[in-house]
Amino acid sequence: MKIATRTALIYSILTAGILFLFAYVLYVVSEKNREDEFNDRLGYKVIWRSEFIFDAKISDEKIRELHQRNQKLLNEADISVYNSHKDLTFTDIPPSKSNGKYLDLIIKTNKDRIFWQQGDRQYIIIKFESNGEKYYIIGSAVDVTGKAHIAEFRKDIIIIYIISIAVIFIIGFLFSYYTLKPLKDIIIQIRDISEHNLNKRLDIPKAKDEIYELTETFNSTFNRLEKSFNNHKQFVTTISHEFRTPLSTLIAELELAKELNVTLDDYKLSIDNALQDANQASELSSALLDFARASYDVSQISRAKLRLDEILADAKLALLQKNGDYKIGINYMDHAGDKDESNYDFYGNPYLLQIAFSNLMENACKYSGDKSCHVEIEAQPHQIKIRFTDHGIGISEEDLLRIFDLFYRGNNKKYEKGNGIGLSIVKRIVEIHQGRLEVNSAVLKGSVFTIEFPSQPED
Repeated sequence: MKIATRTALIYSILTAGILFLFAYVLYVVSEKNREDEFNDRLGYKVIWRSEFIFDAKISDEKIRELHQRNQKLLNEADISVYNSHKDLTFTDIPPSKSNGKYLDLIIKTNKDRIFWQQGDRQYIIIKFESNGEKYYIIGSAVDVTGKAHIAEFRKDIIIIYIISIAVIFIIGFLFSYYTLKPLKDIIIQIRDISEHNLNKRLDIPKAKDEIYELTETFNSTFNRLEKSFNNHKQFVTTISHEFRTPLSTLIAELELAKELNVTLDDYKLSIDNALQDANQASELSSALLDFARASYDVSQISRAKLRLDEILADAKLALLQKNGDYKIGINYMDHAGDKDESNYDFYGNPYLLQIAFSNLMENACKYSGDKSCHVEIEAQPHQIKIRFTDHGIGISEEDLLRIFDLFYRGNNKKYEKGNGIGLSIVKRIVEIHQGRLEVNSAVLKGSVFTIEFPSQPED
């Protein structure tokens, strides 16, 4: 069952319950009013009959005859007259068995009148005095006209109730359909979005309600999906493209060695060339894996409490083991706050942070004539700054605009081999840890890469 139909049905059931309660109360009140009104009229009729019986000087048979004749026209009350000793002195109809009970009740309670009902007949017992004698008059009648009106009223209520429920269901369905129409439009738009048109977005409604928030949430989700999908495509395309060159060179080198090499020196030279190509492919694969790890969803990256200066030292040692010619110095800035070792406490992923620091140190050493990198770490009240300084070839203004683009290599490709992935990895890792990466550089003078981390980054 669709939401519009289900909502209309539930709305109709609830409204039907409320209407039924209202109609029932209305009917009960109307029936009570009819009964009270007829009891008042019944009292007048009984008193009038009693006065006629006691004042008229005619026989009981004549009185009954007149009563039978008038009852067809006036619906008079049938009465029974009891004296003070509860003896029946006159009656229009055979007395009811319950008359004695109500005689005792009116005598006991000393009330002027008592009403009760048996079946369709309504009864009244009243006290009456005539010629100094006390009598008890029991009168009864059927409210034919009132019951007919109530029956007609009940039938009208049932008809109106059924029609109202039908109208309420129709109105509820139209209201639900109108209210849920934006959701249906969203469903139709989502069905049109696939991997071939992930750039398509839902139309945002003007009213800033729950539908607006839902649309914004869907569009944000599609933005993340498109970004992830594009990164995946770019990653796959890049891997196939970047690996093709070293692997093709490696295969060609081995094939030439197989066909042309004769002496042992020729084979050694071919093996050296093949190892160089293999190392290049290995470095590329490691860089791509690091980039893939840095591109994970932030919520999926594990974090732990660590010290940034220790991560810097680990990155330095790992890089020096890789290349002993590099010269890397790490200096603590002379501030009073640095005496407290907890100033360098941080909450992050040690593996990714070491990769970022190692890449910046390696780039500084690689593109400097003295193969050196000067690192400064400074703890401030609300942030930790780390500067990586070199006196190398520098970066041109044109290259500065694109150095963080994946696989981009500027003029530095003339000096050293590389794959254009390192700085992209660094920037992504810094962003994951809610930091900021800045670079200042001048051609042939050197570069300064500055990382700013918040002291207590948000989870």
